[in-house]
Amino acid sequence: MFRFVIRRLLVVLPLLFASSVLTFLLVTNIGMPKKIEDAMARPNFSQQQVDSLRRQFGIDKPPFERYKNWVTDFVKGDWGTNQNGIEIRPLLWERMQVTVRLLLAASIMSVVLGVLVGIIGAIRQYTAFDYSMTFFAFLFFSIPAAVLAGFLKEFGAIKLNPWLREPSISTPIAIGIAVFGLVAGLLIMRNRYKYERERPLSKVIVGAVAGFGIAVGCLLVFTLVWGGNLYRAGNPKPLISTVGQTTPGFEGTLWETVQDYFWHMILPTTALVMIGFAGYSRYMRASMLDVMTSDYVRTARAKGLKERRVTVQHGVRNALIPLITIVALDFGALLSGAIITETIFGWAGMGRFFTEALTEKDPRSLLAFVMVTAVSVVVFNLIADIIYAQLDPRIRLD
Repeated sequence: MFRFVIRRLLVVLPLLFASSVLTFLLVTNIGMPKKIEDAMARPNFSQQQVDSLRRQFGIDKPPFERYKNWVTDFVKGDWGTNQNGIEIRPLLWERMQVTVRLLLAASIMSVVLGVLVGIIGAIRQYTAFDYSMTFFAFLFFSIPAAVLAGFLKEFGAIKLNPWLREPSISTPIAIGIAVFGLVAGLLIMRNRYKYERERPLSKVIVGAVAGFGIAVGCLLVFTLVWGGNLYRAGNPKPLISTVGQTTPGFEGTLWETVQDYFWHMILPTTALVMIGFAGYSRYMRASMLDVMTSDYVRTARAKGLKERRVTVQHGVRNALIPLITIVALDFGALLSGAIITETIFGWAGMGRFFTEALTEKDPRSLLAFVMVTAVSVVVFNLIADIIYAQLDPRIRLD
């Protein structure tokens, strides 16, 4: 594995060099920093002051010398300051922590949910579950992120918070939830696997009882545990927050801080999970369907192996390989920030860092942002290659 990593790094370094050159050329051609443009627009601003600002931004030298100085300082860890005199590296690290906190939970949940739904949809192809998940996947995939985020803010917080202060569920609604759980469990278990000859009646009954039990359990938890008492007691602010990653000036215990993070994360995380789940579930379903018709899977069935073992050991393991590439590249790219989501929900993450730097045409901030994003994509692509060998023994790292 060590030799494989070294070989990949030898390939990656020229790519990062080419990326740095291209990034530098693009950034240097977006125009003067906004601070200099505003200064030049003032009638009483002298040329000496403009030259001073050009030296401050480091754009008073020839392009080659500027690139050499920037690359040298970047590798040493000196990323300079932005137009407000704030050091870029600690500021970028602070923004990255905010983005990672949001994307880590969203990515894990969307991948797990997408993989599970994709597997079940493939082995139960053309069933009620498959059609339902296909409908929701295309629905979430088609809705623009801005529209979905706005919908969640309106109906997931603004209209829901008053009900959360005095929560109650009427008897007809409770009965409807219990019946829905019963029917959902019955339909899920009644649909046999694609390669299963028949579905035992005992499994159908167990599925119906399990669905009913889950629905009733949720109602009991809501009635006995939630009840709104903790929320109503001396807490005037809305429970589900719509803006910001934390409450300004909040001080509390570790448990209270975690709760504050959770209620601020719930809406943007839900938006990202919906969008991510839609893509991952379709990829996993298509990959699983392709693998389950392969020769080695048919051979495993011909040997008399149980369908569950064929599905898990031969099907899922190989179907995950193409998905690993997508997940790794997506997560590396998402470290650049979910720009639309962060903007709508007021999160000061990497997305806002980029939009602020682009608006102000701040060259050092833009260069640092693009290079950090490029390195993260390369690192996660390397991790994906290593995972390949763990999933498929035909792939060798040495």
